[in-house]
Amino acid sequence: MGSNACLLRDRYLRVAVKDKANHPEARRDLFEVMCKSLAQSETIYQAAYKRQLTSLQTSSIQKPKAEGLFLTKGRMVIGLGGENVLETGITLHHTYGTPLIPGTALKGLASHYCDQVWGVGDQGQGFKRWKSGETGGDYHKAVFGTTEDSGHIIFHDAWIIPETLGESLQPDVMTPHHGDYYSDDSGNTPPTDFDDPNPVTFLSVVGTFHIAVLCDVPGEEGQKWAKLAFDLLTEALKEWGIGGKTNAGYGRMVLEGRDEGGVQPSVEAESRAATSPMGSGPQIPTKPIVLAAKKLKYKKGDIVEVTKVLDPKEKRGASYFMADDGIGGLVVLGTPPSIEIGQKTRLEINGVMEKEGLYNFAAVGAKREPSRQPRDRRGRR
Repeated sequence: MGSNACLLRDRYLRVAVKDKANHPEARRDLFEVMCKSLAQSETIYQAAYKRQLTSLQTSSIQKPKAEGLFLTKGRMVIGLGGENVLETGITLHHTYGTPLIPGTALKGLASHYCDQVWGVGDQGQGFKRWKSGETGGDYHKAVFGTTEDSGHIIFHDAWIIPETLGESLQPDVMTPHHGDYYSDDSGNTPPTDFDDPNPVTFLSVVGTFHIAVLCDVPGEEGQKWAKLAFDLLTEALKEWGIGGKTNAGYGRMVLEGRDEGGVQPSVEAESRAATSPMGSGPQIPTKPIVLAAKKLKYKKGDIVEVTKVLDPKEKRGASYFMADDGIGGLVVLGTPPSIEIGQKTRLEINGVMEKEGLYNFAAVGAKREPSRQPRDRRGRR
């Protein structure tokens, strides 16, 4: 038996897709093998999950973070309509074959909920700060961005915790009763009581997921925005759910440690509830929160203490360090210190890029090679 449910799903259906007679039984057998495969991948997944948490912790040195564990209330299915040989899909981690909630799905849910719920509350008070679109408000743009510019909040993929991995994939079934009606684009086939039900098996997910959002603005202001986005996402997961079949109750998730009655209101939410007909969501401040610009503390030639962190742009092989003022940069001169992520050292400021909010670092004592003067036509300098 294989240990990667994603690989099994994509490559090991034992009959041809067009074999209508044997296909349902083969699907059920494949789903059973996929469920059992998770036990085989548990050890390696634990190591991968630990690395993921370490990576997020390192990133939070520079980017404020809000995180928590979310429990599925019932079943959840992500990627049900994805193309594959099984007709019904499910999103799994490509490398480990484990259930995964893509960060793009979390961001999309939060953005839509923000526009439809928090945005409606805004309009009741004459505001449109949480609405999306071309005429959308400044708050929605700050969190989610626009087609021309990215937002300040990073939604990471949600990984299932290893303790709930073993039984996370569960066989499920839906029974469409009017297949001909739904598949007839001409609209000439009516749904009737004489239609035959057609049970369709699929896999759904139960378990606990680690969800984290980061803000690319350092300091207290960035932490406010990270918490705000996290509270928004928490409310959306509880009220709307994520993935497919949410109208049937799938996809609901609640934050561990909070009761099922809903998101515990923050001070801002309680303040807004007194004046908003929605009675939920954050207070709309009198003055918009302004995302703080990065301030560069050091100048060229200063020797500063830095911490090695993960490169936010994930450039392979790049050595990225962050000074104690929260500003990072690459070593562009000399050999980068050979230390592990999270360890400290000292580097020299080789250049200051104020517009980008970055430093160029140099190894302490590193010297530039003298530039060679151009030769004339006779080869003389």
